[in-house]
Amino acid sequence: MKRYIPVALALLLLFGGLTVSRATAGTATDPVITLGYANQKINNTSNEGIKAAWKPFSDRVKSKMTAKKDKAMMKVDSKTLLDNAASRYLEHANGARSGKSAKHIILTLKKGDTVTGGAGTSLILRSGNASAVGAAGRVLINVTKGAEVKPGAAVSRNQNYLLLGADGSGIAITSDTADVAVSGGWRVTPNYKPRYFDLADALNAMRLFNGTPTGYNLQRPTNRLEGLILMIRLLGEENEALAYKGSCPFTDVPSWGKPYVFYAYSKGYTKGASATKFLPNGQLTADHFMTLILRAMGYSDAAGGDFVWNKSLSFAEKIKLFSPAEVALVRNPFYRDQMVYLAYYSLSLQQKGGGGTLLERMLKNGEVSPADAAAAMAMVTRKRPA
Repeated sequence: MKRYIPVALALLLLFGGLTVSRATAGTATDPVITLGYANQKINNTSNEGIKAAWKPFSDRVKSKMTAKKDKAMMKVDSKTLLDNAASRYLEHANGARSGKSAKHIILTLKKGDTVTGGAGTSLILRSGNASAVGAAGRVLINVTKGAEVKPGAAVSRNQNYLLLGADGSGIAITSDTADVAVSGGWRVTPNYKPRYFDLADALNAMRLFNGTPTGYNLQRPTNRLEGLILMIRLLGEENEALAYKGSCPFTDVPSWGKPYVFYAYSKGYTKGASATKFLPNGQLTADHFMTLILRAMGYSDAAGGDFVWNKSLSFAEKIKLFSPAEVALVRNPFYRDQMVYLAYYSLSLQQKGGGGTLLERMLKNGEVSPADAAAAMAMVTRKRPA
């Protein structure tokens, strides 16, 4: 837990001859510094008067921080502790590494690597390219510019990005390599190793999943436009979407994606990220995609409806569409192979009210041929987790 020192104290430190760097101490318009940074500067000064004046204040702040930490720990239940332990095990199994540094250190990373941390962690992209990652509604703070950065947005080089909590927010490397300066608690999750190639092949055989010009790319996080297009195909409505001539208020959709997005908006399948933005390249979360699937099956996330969109995975588990073991397989960042998993097995799920499965509807409407469906099913030999 970080503790920040306000403008007046920052000025006191400056007046006392202590240099506060911009990267660690905030911006010219918001010159806050952390308690740890202030302690370090105070301890390094030779001015005994400043040290004596500082100690009572520092002790009071530490006491308050300890009390808040103890109070928070009393609220941690056994499930949270088990979840945290499981997360640490998965990190170890996947080759993740973590650390903590009071000063910025340089991490050399590869494409697909993700850097996350806790409240107060600072990330500065020194070379290469990266994008912000995190759950819906979470943001990074670009301290250099004093602006919020949403998941999916590009990260600028040599600018200081501050994390607000241990909520999965961070940056993902999009170039072959990159150097990232990091301070505070940090965790690097290495390039994701995809699974479910057989399920991707099966969806491809039914012309539901076409991949990209460079292949399936199952190893990278999926975006909002990709998820929406796959959902429209699962509905068997791609032809209607491509023929749609209407419009919608979103102004940020590429021309090739407009038929899908505009059609989905007219049908109520998507509401966009705001009144005028769809954020086609924004990161799709597992709950986002499950929401699309549930809408396709006739369930509603409108006020007073069947479920709440950001708890759609829990709802799918509750009504036994997917097992707890399957829900546990799906994590954020939400990778394309995980999207493939949910999409493939959603084909066999009964629609709300017993209207048959999505696959039966596509077969009936001629969107998928019986021969293609049979060939696809023969490609999959795995068993679903109970």
